[in-house]
Amino acid sequence: MKMRRPQPLGRQVAWVVSAIFFFALVGVQAIHLRSTHASLQRQLESLAQDAATSIGLSLGVLLRGGDAALAETVINPAFDRGHYERIEYLGVNGERLVSRTLSPVQGRYPAWFATLFELQAPTAESLVSGGWQQLGKVQVTVHPRFAYEQLWSTARDTLIYLLFIYAAALVALRMFLRDVLRPLAAVERAALAIAARNFVTLQLRPSTRELARVVEAMNSLSRKVNEAIEAETRRAERLQDAAYRDQVTGLLNARGFAARFESSYEGEHEPFAGVFAFVELGDLAAINRKLGTERCDALLREVCVGMQEAAATSGGFAGRWSGALTVLALPGLASDGARDGLAKLRNEARAAVKRLGFARNDKVFCGGVEVRGGPALLRHLAAAADAALMQARESTDGIVVLRVAPPGAQTAKPAAEMLALVADALAERRVNLAGQGAYRLSDHRPLHTEIMARLRDASGRELVAAEFLPAVAAQGLGEQLDRVVIGQVLEAARGRDDAISVNVSIRSLEQAGFVRWLLQILQGEPRLASRLVFELAENAVVQNEAAAAAFARALAGAGAGFALDNFGIRRDSLALAQRLRPAYIKLAGAHTATMLTNSGARFYAESLIAAARQLDIPVIAQNVQDEALFQAIAGLGFAGYQGNLGGKPSPWPAKV
Repeated sequence: MKMRRPQPLGRQVAWVVSAIFFFALVGVQAIHLRSTHASLQRQLESLAQDAATSIGLSLGVLLRGGDAALAETVINPAFDRGHYERIEYLGVNGERLVSRTLSPVQGRYPAWFATLFELQAPTAESLVSGGWQQLGKVQVTVHPRFAYEQLWSTARDTLIYLLFIYAAALVALRMFLRDVLRPLAAVERAALAIAARNFVTLQLRPSTRELARVVEAMNSLSRKVNEAIEAETRRAERLQDAAYRDQVTGLLNARGFAARFESSYEGEHEPFAGVFAFVELGDLAAINRKLGTERCDALLREVCVGMQEAAATSGGFAGRWSGALTVLALPGLASDGARDGLAKLRNEARAAVKRLGFARNDKVFCGGVEVRGGPALLRHLAAAADAALMQARESTDGIVVLRVAPPGAQTAKPAAEMLALVADALAERRVNLAGQGAYRLSDHRPLHTEIMARLRDASGRELVAAEFLPAVAAQGLGEQLDRVVIGQVLEAARGRDDAISVNVSIRSLEQAGFVRWLLQILQGEPRLASRLVFELAENAVVQNEAAAAAFARALAGAGAGFALDNFGIRRDSLALAQRLRPAYIKLAGAHTATMLTNSGARFYAESLIAAARQLDIPVIAQNVQDEALFQAIAGLGFAGYQGNLGGKPSPWPAKV
């Protein structure tokens, strides 16, 4: 049975009060009219009798001689006043001696009113006698016209007055309800906000005791839930720090650096291109013995903070690889620029050591590798940088930067050729789509399919994202790539009913034309939009959070979803999720891979999931490659998983 839609409280109160006023108005009007009607009827009867008596007495005095003409002089003045319908003077034998009759006249009142409130025209008699002799009798019938006019005037004026009171009462009621219901409306908005995990606090102070208690209870609920989420968030941050940060310097530790590097530059992401370097502070053990642990730690913090700031200026990051070894990822730099930067860092580190009185223990060595030409794994870069560091220990200036080619680079296409290939492939829409499913952890049911792009060269060979993304970025073709991929996805999705996720570039979201184009399509096909989720990498969101937030709001308005990919790399990840409220988040695959061997990573994931659950945001584990890893994450609370365990990326849509 279809349930009736509940009506607003203010409207219900207004209807009830209006009904009460209506029945009161009708009742008052009916009682007043009935009373007035009865009074006027009595007045008419009295008027008829008084007139008959008065005329009878006058005629008795004047008509002793039986002059009938004289009778008219008495009757005419009374009749001419218009209050009487008929006045007759009848002789003793019933003969009509004088008769005056007023033709029917409609007064100033509606005919229907006279029909609805009928007044009887009373007739009164009075004997006419002269002395002891009866001369005849007088009959007077009153005309009710004036009574009707008075009754109509009374009814009309009373109705107008009551309607004025009714209107004034409604205005007063509206003002009263507005003041009374404003706290309720605020409580409703706060409840909806809390349901959306936006824990607001009401600043209202209602004058009504019951409403004040409701507002106080709502604020208390909001504070307690918010405090619980903040506690989970702080716990997750502490666990993340414990698992992925060096406690002495505050930099990423080796595990944290590896997770961030792999999530940013490996897999389907744009490969690392730039300088990867190790910086070693020599004789650290001797410095520690002389200064003590506390002062040695202060020295390390000073040196490492300088390295982190230097890395950040080039869009990179730093970490503490081991006790005396710091690692730097400097994307976009050539070896010459990196050499100058490393020389500056080396001089600053040596100066810090000398300030502590270690003029002979200022050995700082820098070994780096410049990588170009294709994807490179972290372990290969670390091995090459370690070899460069060994040479730096033997060099005169303590700095060595080598140029290396990543594995497989010898088969990669030259840069100019790759740029041309990418431009041609996008212009000719030589794009293949591959899909990989994400599955519910509890029963392995499909959640959605993530779509990945592949470009084809002229010979038909497919290029994975890691091969062509550098060229796309170099030529500013991110928006064009996203338009082609999304266009093909939408075309193929129209004949399906499964959920689909598509990755987008932050550079595309910065283009108003791209967002308008996408929203126009989604708004025109709401059923299709409801099955689509657009994913954005956490690192990309940090580059322009305002654009990402605006895009998320626009998608919500169009009925589509927004999600965060490669999540959990930054320290403020949960705060970012709380601001953007994604449909789900995918934990970075680098975190997942460590859960088999690292209890800290598992504790961090469990705490992150608990905090995200408070925000009603499901967490999906990425890069779940085998059953052993699945078993390691099974009890942590993940909503789903994605990886080769559920199937490798395959052509999408699948051919039947």
